[in-house]
Amino acid sequence: MFITDQDKNFNNLINILISTLIVFSVTLYFYFFKFDGNITGFFRIGSILPLSPFLNAETTFIYQGEIGYDGQQFLSLALDPFLQNSETINSLDHPIYRYRRIFYPFVSYLLALGNKTLIPYIMVAINAFSIIIIVAITDLYFKSDNVSKFQSLFTLCIPGVWMVLSLGTADLFSSVFLIASFYCYRYEKYKLTALFISLGCLTRETLLIVWFALFLTSLIQKRFKQIQYLLYGLIPPILWTVYISFLDLPGKVRVKDNFGFPFLGIINKLISIVTGELNGSNLFEAYMFFILLFSFVAIFILYIKHRQPNLLMQTGNTFYSVMFAFSSMTILGYYLDYSRVFMDVYFLLLLSVNLTKIPYKTILFSVSGIGSLAFLILHS
Repeated sequence: MFITDQDKNFNNLINILISTLIVFSVTLYFYFFKFDGNITGFFRIGSILPLSPFLNAETTFIYQGEIGYDGQQFLSLALDPFLQNSETINSLDHPIYRYRRIFYPFVSYLLALGNKTLIPYIMVAINAFSIIIIVAITDLYFKSDNVSKFQSLFTLCIPGVWMVLSLGTADLFSSVFLIASFYCYRYEKYKLTALFISLGCLTRETLLIVWFALFLTSLIQKRFKQIQYLLYGLIPPILWTVYISFLDLPGKVRVKDNFGFPFLGIINKLISIVTGELNGSNLFEAYMFFILLFSFVAIFILYIKHRQPNLLMQTGNTFYSVMFAFSSMTILGYYLDYSRVFMDVYFLLLLSVNLTKIPYKTILFSVSGIGSLAFLILHS
């Protein structure tokens, strides 16, 4: 059956409306039921680290006895992106590490016009709209393929999507740039490809993996003009890193904490799952971990069956697999960490073209969707 551009545009609009409704509902659920109408609840602020000087302890949603989570660090930076108050640096666990990820808090500060009250709301809105934008760009990515018209809605099945929304981290915002750069690469928009991946690297430095994937794929496919622009796109992240080095900020970059000997972290994780108690928490850990493992495998299988359209995804999958192999229990120990850090693997799977009789993606994203529901209902 021939599908017209008008039909495709209508389907895209339906997908955007569905995702908007679901994202809006989940965000309100978090805000009113999980965080009692306190916007700072989205940033998992603990009581151990010093609070940002721009937050009031009496009106901030604080998890007593906890060290907090990355969202707390991003909020502190968004409230003072130029580090004008010395207490902002004291509120960060590793300032030299956190300040590398400047784009999400900086954009939040700009959109809020520096209004300290408005900034947390803008940060949550950015993450919520990031989900919808990912759905929209994914629809555009598949405009030339004969795939399901609801393909992009698999985004809503990814557990990390809702974890990031509830934790206020930068991962969703950086994933927008990943999806956008892949879309632009596919349709030979060379300058925009370089721009988006450059902004992604300023949002989360681990997107350098994606930069390398784009570079290597361009080399294999002899897109030399794309290579030229990718090299230009690397300049802003490098200049920002050099600038940070001159600030002489305290802390460490945490490479040694997060990574170690290859496969040691994976082995330790499997041992902890097997030897752990037979309860809901451990079963959920195992469920989340094995979904991630199968996602790596599924991307590889789809590449074997459809090499040409999936070369970029498999190249990225290879780099992320290496990162996964070297990950320590600091990352792999808790589902909130590895589901978030490796969330982009799900997006690589989402963008993989599957024209086989076996619906690999549908099966995996359906299973992931169960994990997302379990998180929203039981664990969030």
